[in-house]
Amino acid sequence: MRDDWAMRGVPAEDLRPLFTERSAAKVHPALALHLTGHVPRLTLDADTVGLLRDGLGFFDMEIRWLAHLNDADVLRLWRSWTGHQVYEAQVSVDTSGASAVFTGLEVEQHPDRYSGRLGEEPALFERILISTVNHLRRFRAGHTPYGPSLSAGPPPDPWPDKPLASS
Repeated sequence: MRDDWAMRGVPAEDLRPLFTERSAAKVHPALALHLTGHVPRLTLDADTVGLLRDGLGFFDMEIRWLAHLNDADVLRLWRSWTGHQVYEAQVSVDTSGASAVFTGLEVEQHPDRYSGRLGEEPALFERILISTVNHLRRFRAGHTPYGPSLSAGPPPDPWPDKPLASS
């Protein structure tokens, strides 16, 4: 059945749970952000910037992070089950909008909220961001953590297309 849909040029059902005003009303800002002293090494292409601007909102417990890149080019990540913000990263989008790089990363350090080690956080942030973007890409192609919709397109290639070099 899915092959028939694809052959007819029917677009895949976009199942993304977007980060909406309703999502924003349920999340909590960080209480004690601290700079990590390291800048994430990932480069965002225009498609990924667009996905993060739409954001990843609440879905279910299988999706552990919420994400949103706002108009001021600040990317925030929250734990889905608590709504507490853990990461805040500054992004610099080039003038053409074709790519973006990170210019800073802050991590929640309030002891009641999060207790990660600052030196380990940039690598952890990168892994979480990769997972989040890949969830968004799969949802957009009609794939949930539980399987494809009837009109799903092929699963997207993983992002980023080039693995990060080990530190």
